Amino acid sequence: MFAIVMAGGSGTRLWPLSRRSTPKQLLALTGETSLLQQTVARVGGVLKPQDIYVITSQAHVRATQAQLPQIPADNVLGEPLARSTAVAAGLATVLARRESDEVAVVLPADHFVADAERFVQALREASTAAERGYLVVLGVKPAHAATGYGYIKVGERLHPAVPTALVDRFVEKPDAGTAAEMLATGDHLWNAGVFVWRAYAYRQALELFQPELAAALDKIAALHRTPGWMSDVRTILEPIPAISIDTGIAEPAAAEGRMAVVPLEAGWSDIGSWSTLLETLSAQSGASLVASGQHLDRGSERVLVHGGERLIVTVGLQDVIIVDTPDALLVCARDRAEEIKPVLDEIAATAGEKYL
Repeated sequence: MFAIVMAGGSGTRLWPLSRRSTPKQLLALTGETSLLQQTVARVGGVLKPQDIYVITSQAHVRATQAQLPQIPADNVLGEPLARSTAVAAGLATVLARRESDEVAVVLPADHFVADAERFVQALREASTAAERGYLVVLGVKPAHAATGYGYIKVGERLHPAVPTALVDRFVEKPDAGTAAEMLATGDHLWNAGVFVWRAYAYRQALELFQPELAAALDKIAALHRTPGWMSDVRTILEPIPAISIDTGIAEPAAAEGRMAVVPLEAGWSDIGSWSTLLETLSAQSGASLVASGQHLDRGSERVLVHGGERLIVTVGLQDVIIVDTPDALLVCARDRAEEIKPVLDEIAATAGEKYL
């Protein structure tokens, strides 16, 4: 078994802390270590360091290597251009040169998991299904009717004695009404974005559902790894559109009965926005207000304050996000935290890209 940790995201919804030079996976948002370090430590509970690979932007290879001295430096793979998760997983598999019958764990670098032991147990259960040829995804029991996550409709169990089941279908991020309906049925899980499969099973899925990408990966596999060869990789990948695992592979595979899901109950959260970070940290601490840096408060609730040396005082606030950095200050309503990403285009146009 080996793992591919996908660490190429930009984390724009966690601006102004997450920037192009320091994306969110490199930040310590939920503890003393970064989200990337926490992710590698979790899979380290089931894998040796030499079996863990990280694929990231070429611009972040050195920073990633510095954060992960326990894994071989060559296991940090530089992606020449961003083409989403299906491309990243395929490229990493080719670059890693692992055996085709090996089980691969493909997971994001920017998620939080409270119970690492249960997470490892779920990976082992998923590996068992993957050995049977299934493409497997981990699914989280919904805590509320979230609109920021994709959902999985659970089908029949593979065996009455195990919780692993077929995936009936995937549902893209729903509106509030649809999310409430799916929560009420009790047969939907959040899509955790963690996948487990044999390398050849993923390869077959690429050939079936994304033949252009499969052909491009064949060309990359045939390249001689001489100095500067990654420029050839870039040339091969440039015409390939961005393809996510969810829509490009998992959805059509589920329609053909190739996808299975393993329930995960381990305190999982996708740290995709300041709002979800507040939820995660509040659950950890049991406090309604979460603050770092110099901060004083009087009577505020459901507030996140991320500061530094400058004193921040909050009085009587509710459902507010405050993030203070040396060159930018964010203040936003908690329920509008998802709108930060589109605002960045306006920031670039009016204030300059130095803030990105």
